[in-house]
Amino acid sequence: MVVVDALKGLLRPSGCLACGVPAAWPCCADCLPSEPGTVGPRVLAADPDLPLWTLGPYRDGLRAAVLAGKLDGQPAALTELGRRLGTALAGAGAGADLVTYVAAGRVAGPPRDHAERIATGVATALGLPLAHLLAPAGGRDLGRARRASRATPPPRPPPTARRRLAGGRVLLVDDLTTTGGTLATAAATLRTAGARQVEAAVLAASPSAVGPGPG
Repeated sequence: MVVVDALKGLLRPSGCLACGVPAAWPCCADCLPSEPGTVGPRVLAADPDLPLWTLGPYRDGLRAAVLAGKLDGQPAALTELGRRLGTALAGAGAGADLVTYVAAGRVAGPPRDHAERIATGVATALGLPLAHLLAPAGGRDLGRARRASRATPPPRPPPTARRRLAGGRVLLVDDLTTTGGTLATAAATLRTAGARQVEAAVLAASPSAVGPGPG
């Protein structure tokens, strides 16, 4: 075990990705509180009929951990954060029959399988199958488009369903939501494909994308 722990330390930092406190990878309890009651469900502004679960707002320690997973060569952090999200969902009583994710198209550069990695962690924590239900949407990468221009990029076309569904409850996972538009169109695609109920889960959400939770 000592050798294994040493190798893990070489492959990834052992401290919190947000504040650096030792032995708290990927995020310590101060930077990422883990109370199940705080994860939702909340109302997505772009689709009030789509319940949204999230670890918290996209800021501070959670933002630092998500960015480290996406941009700083820490993809395993996304899977672990997904596992924490799934554990919190289980504690809050969320239920589904399967987990899927917002698939990303192929582009030059590092892999963009962020949502798939997070969904893997969520599905593992919930003990649910992970299904590849959505084909990537066409159009420009929205994140890169925003960084390349100050103008708001045109909406991304909706994803397409890979197969029909015979009802069932689907938990739709993405890394984060800033406007809610991507989640709303993906959920609409799943409903059209036959899903009886769709709920969404992200690591972090922009405050402007969501409304207050129930009660």
